[in-house]
Amino acid sequence: MKKILLSLSMIGVLASVVVMSTGAFFSDTETSTGNTFTAGAVDLKVDSKCHYYNLTGYDSNQNPVYTDVGCTDPDGTGPVVMGNWSETDLKDGVHKFFSFGDLKPGDWGEDTISLHVYDNDAWGKVMMGNMVSAENTCTEPETESEPNCANDTNGELLSAMLPGFMMWLDQGQMPGFQNMDASGQPVDADPNTEGVQLPDPTEGDNVWQAYEGSKWTLSADKPLAEVLMTEYNRAKAVEGDPDFDLLRCAENGHNSYGRCNGLAMDGRMVGSTTYYLGLEWALPWSTGNAVQSDSLMGDVSFQVEQHRNNPNPFAVN
Repeated sequence: MKKILLSLSMIGVLASVVVMSTGAFFSDTETSTGNTFTAGAVDLKVDSKCHYYNLTGYDSNQNPVYTDVGCTDPDGTGPVVMGNWSETDLKDGVHKFFSFGDLKPGDWGEDTISLHVYDNDAWGKVMMGNMVSAENTCTEPETESEPNCANDTNGELLSAMLPGFMMWLDQGQMPGFQNMDASGQPVDADPNTEGVQLPDPTEGDNVWQAYEGSKWTLSADKPLAEVLMTEYNRAKAVEGDPDFDLLRCAENGHNSYGRCNGLAMDGRMVGSTTYYLGLEWALPWSTGNAVQSDSLMGDVSFQVEQHRNNPNPFAVN
């Protein structure tokens, strides 16, 4: 009996060993940690350089001579930032491109506005709205020119100035935006030009030159894609010209726009490119007394929307 029990005990031991050995499976675990999603950014910054010209005399050929008298807060009390600031987010009621309180027929001015979209490509639009032209008071000369002045609450300054609100791409002689620094050198070297960089001194110079393309009247919403596509096609048309042998307008890609940097085939704004827009205004000589004491107030706005996955920008939802 002892031998039988001993044999059974040994079998039990052997059985337990077999059970333990069958639990050692081959295995492997791979883990990817810290997975994240981070939204991109489309952030518009705006800067401004303002000029306000008054007639100060005539030259020897009797041509009018204008002097830039500068753009400052009209009453000096602030907090208005008048016409001149470095790139920033615009604050309502603080940043004003124009705020002049003593216009005369023959006055005119210009504001070079720079747009910077960080970090992604975007669609852009310029808007001018909420225009209010007020009669204010009726001076005796104004009443003679406008007999119904006392009964008219709508001023004539808007109709007098509106044809003179003109905008253009202040892109200089080379199509696109080379983004020169203060010394006239490009901010970023372009590998597509094989180390050759041509200065473009009239880019962002506050003056319209015929080679910069057409002006347009700023009286309503203006999609910048219309303008940028026009300039892209104009640049492509002269790409074979020996004077533009380094133009190399690229149709796709974020960093391969070559000589026409900032001009894309579909009219989008290229991220991190500085776009210069000239905005000109004038109170024509022919205005007359009908605008005396009238005032004009309005908004100038810039809007951007993401480019990617957005074939119909600025659509009303």
